[in-house]
Amino acid sequence: MAQIRIPCLVGKPNKAGITSWYWQPSSTLAKAGWKAIALGKDMRAAIDAAEKRNAEVEAWKSGGAKPREVKKRERTGTFGHLLQRYEKEVIDGKRPNGQRLIAESTARTYRTSLKKLHAWAGDFPVAYITPQRVKALKNAMMDPKHGVGHHAAHQCLKLGRQVFSFAESEDITAKGSNPFGNFNLAAPPPREQVWSRPAREAMVLAAYECGQPSIALAIMLGFATGQREEDYLVATHNQYVVLQPHDMQPEDYRTLQAISPDGLVRGIRIRQKKTKAWVAVPVVGNVRWAIESNIESARAAGATTILLDDTRRTEAGSTAIYHGRAGQTRFQRDFADVREWAVAIAISEGDAELAAELEAIQFRDLRRTCVVYLGELGMDAHLIAGVTGHDIDETQKILKTYMPRTTARAARAIALATARQAKEDGQQERTG
Repeated sequence: MAQIRIPCLVGKPNKAGITSWYWQPSSTLAKAGWKAIALGKDMRAAIDAAEKRNAEVEAWKSGGAKPREVKKRERTGTFGHLLQRYEKEVIDGKRPNGQRLIAESTARTYRTSLKKLHAWAGDFPVAYITPQRVKALKNAMMDPKHGVGHHAAHQCLKLGRQVFSFAESEDITAKGSNPFGNFNLAAPPPREQVWSRPAREAMVLAAYECGQPSIALAIMLGFATGQREEDYLVATHNQYVVLQPHDMQPEDYRTLQAISPDGLVRGIRIRQKKTKAWVAVPVVGNVRWAIESNIESARAAGATTILLDDTRRTEAGSTAIYHGRAGQTRFQRDFADVREWAVAIAISEGDAELAAELEAIQFRDLRRTCVVYLGELGMDAHLIAGVTGHDIDETQKILKTYMPRTTARAARAIALATARQAKEDGQQERTG
């Protein structure tokens, strides 16, 4: 490789000894969006082009013009520069072992709020951000007509507080001067939507009628195993596994083995993208049948994932999969289409109550529904944690959020209290 001393100018000779010249950005510039450019074989012309490109880089560093694909260079001391540092060092930061500090799914939520904060005051100095201006921002975001809504507003203000806490820790701002410290907006009430059994059955039926068995399977898995949507979408055939006797209590293994059509206890083993925890949950009945049916279809299509994008095809003509963020978006759209069809069926059958429930449900509610169902069965937190993959303390917190007051819970409480009272009364009669 031949190289002369002009920043980013690189020469690469071929086997014949003829050198082709390139402008090759540094890793920092590449991350900001600067792309490599082929400059041809004329060294003099390549030098001129490289110097011109370097001048564009210097102008960009000063806040000047830039190519469309390149990120804006924030001036030091601005709120935008602080947001940029927070994104780089915290949102995209990594631990010594290379793992992310923040899960990518959470990072996407943070970036949405970062964009709002940048649009609000990114070009201003950090000192511009005061409690009074934060209050004005809150009022604007909570405006009934033009605001972003309670949830988005709270997320944005909460992130602003985290950004200034980071600024304090880096000695960018004085300790105790966080303008977002008390933004005076309570957290929005937790979502409490829980799917009823008729809603689950209606959605599974609608998915099959729409020719989307993978949506039907995803719904069954969501209720049966309580994992996150993104974890199901990437699950492969190898994650459908045979569970061994030593994986569980002997009596539980015997129970599951007795209802297995082949005498083998099988389950789905999920690597939670958010928590990095491995969770293996046994599957039985229709869920197991649906998994095996989908795997058979996937193998025929040359796919390795359990779930398929049933209504789309790849360029090669085979069934597509829900790959990456674009795939997750397609999954959500397909889920919405199935929901719309289920609502239409409920309306045609005169079940307005079911139609109203179906209109309000989201796939993410299945995780809550699974936890609520297990809680209503009287399962302890440590058993539910075995399904969801959380630690015990976090499971207790989740139960407070995910366990809305329901008739089933009230009925179970009264039934248990009545049974206990009857037992105590019987004991008193015998001893009396």
